[in-house]
Amino acid sequence: MPEPLGGRRPGSPVIAFLFPGQGSQHPGMLAALPSASTVTSTLDSVSGVLGHDVRELDSADALAGTVGAQLALFTVGVASSRLLAEQGVLPDIVAGHSIGAFATAVAAGVLTLDEGAAAVRIRAEGMRDLHPSGFGLLALLGARLADAERLVAELRPGGGDLFVAMENAEDQIVLAGSDDAFQRVHDVAARFGFRQVRRLDVAVPSHCALMAPVAAAVEEYLADIPARRPTARYLSAMTARAAPTSAAIGDDLANGVARRVRWRDTTELLAELGSTVVVQIAPGHTTAALFAAAHPDIPVIAVGDAPFDDSLARIRRALSIGA
Repeated sequence: MPEPLGGRRPGSPVIAFLFPGQGSQHPGMLAALPSASTVTSTLDSVSGVLGHDVRELDSADALAGTVGAQLALFTVGVASSRLLAEQGVLPDIVAGHSIGAFATAVAAGVLTLDEGAAAVRIRAEGMRDLHPSGFGLLALLGARLADAERLVAELRPGGGDLFVAMENAEDQIVLAGSDDAFQRVHDVAARFGFRQVRRLDVAVPSHCALMAPVAAAVEEYLADIPARRPTARYLSAMTARAAPTSAAIGDDLANGVARRVRWRDTTELLAELGSTVVVQIAPGHTTAALFAAAHPDIPVIAVGDAPFDDSLARIRRALSIGA
């Protein structure tokens, strides 16, 4: 393996890895991974845990479901980060958006690939079974957190079918809730001055109290996994703080599904901790774009936006500049 290129060498740049969440998936993303033994072994290992070929999840129909999307995202994230590690690109800091936290934990050495795949399956199947229809996520663009909280308080007095699920950026909030609640949001959106209200391609009300039973199931599974020292600083998007131990990371992995995603604060922490190069692991580029908008002075590379060798070359150039 080549020598590490990031902050694992004294005085070198600090590399941060971002792992995207559900909504970043697209058909063919597994097939688009480079033909490499690392990729093949990753896909084969996940397939062994699932009892079927994970490559079967690469279609539009499979990725439209919660289970297919989350397992495929996890697999692509782990395979992509392992490819980078083979080239000496090792993260100093890692953070995952929603389901991306599980590939993040594998990259930090806290979960094995098999453990991560099993945990993702428990999480995804639990989410699907708990609310199979009639719920989802709704993005409010041009919305501030205070406005979204005021909206939710107004529209669900005494109820429990509408929640602030994510603060992705200063002006981008995501709500979790029922179809009926989302209709109520559309009815009053103009009064709140939101730029756009858009339903997301996620069929479950994640990151709210409705997911508490799923959190308990994941926590029960993770309780039997041995403690391991993280190899990179793991940032929790649930608390927007570093999780320094495997126990703290396990708490984030389990309970994150039932708690708000504080992605805006997490990206601020990435910058405060001295990240000099930020790499979004495949697929997509949403978390890269959010970070770049907030911190245009820090180089950001989305691995999935170009052939792997081209992305690797961009990372190496950015690291040489930041050295």
